[in-house]
Amino acid sequence: MLINQRKADAQTLAETVTAKTAAESAQKKAQQEAAAANAAKADDDTKLTTANASIADLTTQLSTTKQALTDAQTASQTATAAATAAQAKLDAISATLNGASPQDLVDQKNKALSDLQAAQAEQKIIQDQLQAEQAQVAALQDAINRSNDHGKMPGVSGKVTFVDHAWNFVILDVGLSAGVVPNGELIVYRNKTFLGKVRVTKVDPNDAVAEILPDIKGDIQIGDAVLN
Repeated sequence: MLINQRKADAQTLAETVTAKTAAESAQKKAQQEAAAANAAKADDDTKLTTANASIADLTTQLSTTKQALTDAQTASQTATAAATAAQAKLDAISATLNGASPQDLVDQKNKALSDLQAAQAEQKIIQDQLQAEQAQVAALQDAINRSNDHGKMPGVSGKVTFVDHAWNFVILDVGLSAGVVPNGELIVYRNKTFLGKVRVTKVDPNDAVAEILPDIKGDIQIGDAVLN
């Protein structure tokens, strides 16, 4: 009977040790999961801070571009007035051509015509600049709207057009018009093979410059695809 009691005690002890081991394993797993959750939260906080900084930067760019647009509109109005005045002067000289010295009037007419052509050329240049500034304003406003979604770049897809491994950067064939925003990250791949990630440091309407991030997996080359 004593033997049976000792066997029962031994079995109870073994079960207790097993239960303790399982509890310690569960506790360790819970600690690991908690650490992973804290790391994920810290990463999300960092991304949110980066997105907010991108929005502030784009807002500043928009303000600067709007001021440039206002200046271009003022210059266009001035050029138009100069062209109108030159045309009036040319008309006046033409009307009085028969009543003055022919050579003097011809010289004045030629000068007025030259002034008119110069004013019209300047007007065309300023009008082209005005259109470019309007397109830039629209592109920046669209980028700000996309940046409000925590810096995400929906549907961005392009290619690498230049690589500088010495300075660790690439140039892409997509920009603001395609949804690229400053500080946004894109992945680089070739034939479905992941090569690494890049972070946008400068963006224009149709192209962008991006830094090659340290966790590079392959040799990035011209023609490699990028997407988010």
